[in-house]
Amino acid sequence: MNASSASRHSASLDIEAFPSDMSLMLILLVVTVLGQDLFFALWMATLQAPVTELCTGAPLDCPRDPGAMVSGTFNYLLMLLTPGIVIGLHTSRRRHRRSTPLAETPFHGAAEAVAGLIREARLRREPVVMVDRRLTSGAYVTGQRRRPLLMLGPELLVLREKGDHGRRIFEAVVRHELAHLRGRDLQTYNVLTVFRPSNLFAGAFIAFAMTLELLNRRATPGDLVVALARALLLTLLGELIARAYLRIREHHADLQAGMTDQEGLLAALGAETGRADGTGAARLRSWLRHHPMGIDRLDVARTPGRVLASSPGRVFLGATVAGVLLPMLQDLLLRFYGPRDGSFTLVLCGLLVGVGLTLFVGFTLWRHQWYAGSPALARLGRSALTGLIVAGGIVAGSWLALYTRVSGYGLSGTPLAPSFLAAVATAAVLLCGWLTLVGAQWFRGDPQAQRIPRFLKLAVVPACLIGGWLMAGVWTWGVGLQGVLTACSTQGYVCPTSTPERDVAGAVTGSFGTGPVPVMVALIALAVPLAARFTAPVNGRLSRAARPPRRTP
Repeated sequence: MNASSASRHSASLDIEAFPSDMSLMLILLVVTVLGQDLFFALWMATLQAPVTELCTGAPLDCPRDPGAMVSGTFNYLLMLLTPGIVIGLHTSRRRHRRSTPLAETPFHGAAEAVAGLIREARLRREPVVMVDRRLTSGAYVTGQRRRPLLMLGPELLVLREKGDHGRRIFEAVVRHELAHLRGRDLQTYNVLTVFRPSNLFAGAFIAFAMTLELLNRRATPGDLVVALARALLLTLLGELIARAYLRIREHHADLQAGMTDQEGLLAALGAETGRADGTGAARLRSWLRHHPMGIDRLDVARTPGRVLASSPGRVFLGATVAGVLLPMLQDLLLRFYGPRDGSFTLVLCGLLVGVGLTLFVGFTLWRHQWYAGSPALARLGRSALTGLIVAGGIVAGSWLALYTRVSGYGLSGTPLAPSFLAAVATAAVLLCGWLTLVGAQWFRGDPQAQRIPRFLKLAVVPACLIGGWLMAGVWTWGVGLQGVLTACSTQGYVCPTSTPERDVAGAVTGSFGTGPVPVMVALIALAVPLAARFTAPVNGRLSRAARPPRRTP
């Protein structure tokens, strides 16, 4: 298989078989930003809503008017999202004003070539081609879904007239931008344009409000630094996810453009001139870039499996978001159900976050199985590393969350006791190992990904149940243990036990009962044989579309 066919095969697998990594990163960004916005909006709405009953406790715990809470939360959410909408509209209008339609320029030959490439792309809505003199040799797409704009630089248009080599580079760049339109990247980019400013504004408002509250409480400088650091890191988390999404988007557009002319794409990326090399500080800053470095784009264009199989950095971002969501959802559920249903909210929160995290990790490991196949020993090593990354992300994210009402004592977050951290790491590694085993069993009989939809229907349900119950148990144990450890470290408090980890674990096991354990064992016992059953060879079978009809007319 040559480079072009390999790229086409891998890209088609990514579109048809598994959920796109771009979609997962966009969901992570939306969840992270909305979580931070909702925290600020609900916090401010709670402070301003009138108290409905006489209350002598903490102000945030007093009963409030539900109507004022809902309307106040909505108004503050709208306030945080408005700057992104205004900035996006202003940027699009400014770009349109400084550009000129290609038909009104002397580049008539380039206009005909671009029109041919647009017809070749078979877009639902053909873009309006414009020339932006500030772009020089660059290109990008902008505008709205109903009226997309393709912006080209004058030096890029001139490059088409410089022989066959220049023409191929020109066509590769235009195909790359048209791939963004064909993949509906313009719509998701507009969402990104709204959420990125909202993330920054929410972080600034939260830092300012928390500073005022801590100063009113006469908090120590250390408490102020910790609070501001958490707000800064949580804002940085959303920005890192946004930039990771932008880099993945460029890689996917490269793969689509390379299906027609792989050599032209490599030339456009600077494979022959050495412009793609990156060394020194540029390599260290690559994770902060909006666009991937040239050397990374070349590597992905030559071996598409590198981007189609998620990187450890993206796994850590996803696990960190899950860690942030655990105390966030717990706080929201406590506000809705009240402290009397604390055990129910713990289990429900763990289930919801566990299901989402299991799907994210499962798709990551399964994509790696098909797109970046490796020996069994290497797969086991990657599975163990993924589990450790997931455990680290959960612990780190739980301490970044700004919600402090989970354990009832100070900062929220999972306990840092060695026994608990070891249990979290072991659970994550076992879950990733089981997901890898199921994917490997199916891959043996379906290496061309002909039956991936059927595999997902059978594998997703047990994986969600196992991951959800596993996270529910870990989170319930962590919240209870954090409360006991914090209380035992308080001056003047006599700790009732010398082994809090074991005692809290026993209490959690007793509260869960013996029901979930047999269910999990049965799921594992049934899922692995089912996966082994699918190892029957399918290479010689015809696909459903290629089979002859049962009846001839």
